[in-house]
Amino acid sequence: MAPLETMGSIEIENLHFTYPSRNTPTLRGIDARVNPEAFILLTGPTGCGKSTLLRTLNGLIPHASGGKLSGNVRVNGASVAEQPIAVTCQQVGLLFQNPEEQLFCIIVEDEIAFGLENLGLPSHEIDRRIDAALTQVGLAGFRNRQIASLSSGQKQRVALACVCAMQPQILLLDEPTSYLDPQATHDILEIIRDLNRKLGITVVVAGHQVNEIAPLCSQVWLMNDGKLVSDLPIDQAFTDLTPYSQLGVQVPELAQVAEQLGYSERPLTLDHAVRLFANPIQDSRQLQLHWAEIPDRLVGTSSGEDGLAAATPVPTQTTPANPNDILADVQNLSFRYPQTSADVLKNISFQIKRGEVVAIMGANGSGKTTLLLHLIALLRPSAGQVLIKDQDTRRCKSRHLAGQVGIVFQNPDLLLQAATVSEEVAFGPKNFRLSRQEVEERLKEILLMFDLEILKAEAPYALSRGQRQRTAVAASFSLYPDLLLLDEPTTGQDYYHLQQLMQMLEDNMKIQNKTVIFCTHDAHLTLEYASRVLLLHHGELIFDGTPDAAFANPERLEQASLVLPLTMQLQGLQNDKTPSSHENHPPRDR
Repeated sequence: MAPLETMGSIEIENLHFTYPSRNTPTLRGIDARVNPEAFILLTGPTGCGKSTLLRTLNGLIPHASGGKLSGNVRVNGASVAEQPIAVTCQQVGLLFQNPEEQLFCIIVEDEIAFGLENLGLPSHEIDRRIDAALTQVGLAGFRNRQIASLSSGQKQRVALACVCAMQPQILLLDEPTSYLDPQATHDILEIIRDLNRKLGITVVVAGHQVNEIAPLCSQVWLMNDGKLVSDLPIDQAFTDLTPYSQLGVQVPELAQVAEQLGYSERPLTLDHAVRLFANPIQDSRQLQLHWAEIPDRLVGTSSGEDGLAAATPVPTQTTPANPNDILADVQNLSFRYPQTSADVLKNISFQIKRGEVVAIMGANGSGKTTLLLHLIALLRPSAGQVLIKDQDTRRCKSRHLAGQVGIVFQNPDLLLQAATVSEEVAFGPKNFRLSRQEVEERLKEILLMFDLEILKAEAPYALSRGQRQRTAVAASFSLYPDLLLLDEPTTGQDYYHLQQLMQMLEDNMKIQNKTVIFCTHDAHLTLEYASRVLLLHHGELIFDGTPDAAFANPERLEQASLVLPLTMQLQGLQNDKTPSSHENHPPRDR
């Protein structure tokens, strides 16, 4: 038994780790300490080693991974490498980015009971812990529900309940909200906050969503290239934003506004920002356009001296510009999955023209992915019709649309099948029987476009989640489809690569007069890149128009489980502000 003062503590000493398939280390000389009851945000560029570091903290590395590990990780005073992984896993819980990767039972109670049964606990204690864990995550009454019937947010809660039931002293979370809409994200983070503050569980969260996570934290770790480059308490972590911008890592939006307006303090919550900015900000552009300045500052920071954008080749225009060309015509579309009693899509109609960049937004379970799958004929309407370039999807197969329509799923692993990144990107052009020279030229062009040249010989499954996502997008883009469909392109992406990805797609699609449709919960992404927004609510199309109009209606946003960017919320509060309106209100945690 570890001494009481070490329970919930982690010590990392000169930690190095190299995967079996790699010649270079993923972790390079990390030294850090996690005190009991700490709440740490672990952030950094895509592929910097965040997920790998988390897996060393609960023993999956090296016990289940192989590879070469040196240095030491001690949890509660005991060496993780020396003690059995079964012991460490009782002390340290790990929640994966994708809940599907750790849910394999049919019924919720069976899923939670699995780990408890492996501990050999008596049945009455298992029952007690199942009920307690479900209550903790807000799923009381879900004990006998089928996991397949749950939304993404509910599945993530079940996965968290499985971890909570084991009663760990330390909770590790790898991008726990990347699949979730803003409301579900808020709910999950509130649960994690309560586990930390009320139960004293030590928390380490790896993620890019710093706006949501930073206000809950006591400490911030910044990683790059396998090294811990910054380890600071939360009140000092964002004093200097330069290290984050140099690495293309997102910083708290309100802290960035404060820096731009000349304040030394770095607010993380709206209440703090309202109290800090004593004078109403009259020029709304000063707040609302600050995002647009970031990509320019990031060019040249993460991909060589000139940056990715400067090096990106642009294909020549292949399709005559005709904005009246209709690529997709959806007419009275309704859809119901087999053996279910409710329509997932309900009487939806819209048209998609060449050259548009369209965002599909809505809560988890609103039908976004289902709609996207109809646009590539992977699903067929229960009623109504979908025409893709005048082809009725009820009568054509998805392979007939290959080369005309490309898709990237939310989980990129559903698309990746080749041995190397180069083979993955070249797969489409080869199967379309381009000449060897054309394939080689296309491959070189695409690898450069998507910042994958350095990874071309790597196995896709050895890459980080964000790198796999870029590889999947590159593979779909390699045929230059008329219509490119992206399901949650932000998943696992750092800010730099997300901005560069969307800018590159926007530029190339405009030049070639092609169309992009992407599903997202990210308001910034939509406001910056989309020319049009489709809002879904319970399978119904409740809005079809410009992003500005979509975000101008608070009731509509609430209906779609969306939130305004913090800068726009702040602008509204500042415009309504009176000298006494916030004087007596203490800062909230969120």
